[in-house]
Amino acid sequence: MPKNGPKLLLIDANNMAHRVFWTHKYLHFKGNFTGVLFGFVKQLIYLRKQFPGHFMVIAWDGGYARRKAESKAAVEAGIIPSSYKETREKAKEKADPNKQEEIEALYLQMDQLREEVLPLINCLQVKVDGVEGDDILYTYCDYVHKWNGEAVVVSSDKDFYQTLGYGDKIKVYDAMKNEVRTAKRFGLEWNFPATAFVDWGALVGESGPSSDNIFGAKGWGPKTASKYIQEYGSLEAIISGLKAKTKRSKKEQKLLDTIPRVMLARSLKQMDIIKGVPRPHCEPKDYQTIYAKWLSLGFMSLLKDIRLFT
Repeated sequence: MPKNGPKLLLIDANNMAHRVFWTHKYLHFKGNFTGVLFGFVKQLIYLRKQFPGHFMVIAWDGGYARRKAESKAAVEAGIIPSSYKETREKAKEKADPNKQEEIEALYLQMDQLREEVLPLINCLQVKVDGVEGDDILYTYCDYVHKWNGEAVVVSSDKDFYQTLGYGDKIKVYDAMKNEVRTAKRFGLEWNFPATAFVDWGALVGESGPSSDNIFGAKGWGPKTASKYIQEYGSLEAIISGLKAKTKRSKKEQKLLDTIPRVMLARSLKQMDIIKGVPRPHCEPKDYQTIYAKWLSLGFMSLLKDIRLFT
């Protein structure tokens, strides 16, 4: 194994596209919306400067087949009332018709990014049918760990804290808050190791129209989950410890009464390592081709930074 492995910048593309959309959604050029395109490229320039020497891997969502199948089976078995991300899907259906043009512009620009803009620059885009971008990035974190490399995961999604379980060579960067988290910082803030983050998330769950619709232990919130994770260390240890008690609180009994759904929640929260993702590799890119494309989109203020991507 080499002493110094690869250094990767792992970008949650859907997260970034949605984030820059709200900042630049009214930007347009020659009658076409360009805010997502401009904001995404501008963010890549910033990241390239912030993390020099890191090769960019940009992961897109391709669905969530495994989690959808598991949660639908659990609905049929009466374990949970609704399936994974069902609340998001219903929220989209009930979206304000007046905002439909904005939403269509967002998804159109995301397609343009994948097909027209990003292929011109030195990066690797990855999208796998039926697989979430989170799983793709988690897979690269696993590879980096095995390759003795380093990685910075770029996302405001706290689910990526589970990648910190690989150690301090993996960092999570929240560009919205300009914050970098390491395993050490996580431990100081949460008072338990990042390896237990998925168990904590399984106990708490996620609710709301923009959530992943994951059902945790009934009546358990973040504080209760943190307390028991700190005391026992893992979900299995909590369950074993509570079963051994002769007297339990109402919350403790509720957890034992809903073990199947909590174990499902952990499965849904846990990112997957998938097979067949391409190995990162650099390819020389043509300056003039990038220049012409950016010029056609009105990216005049960004032209000076093209060399970062050739």
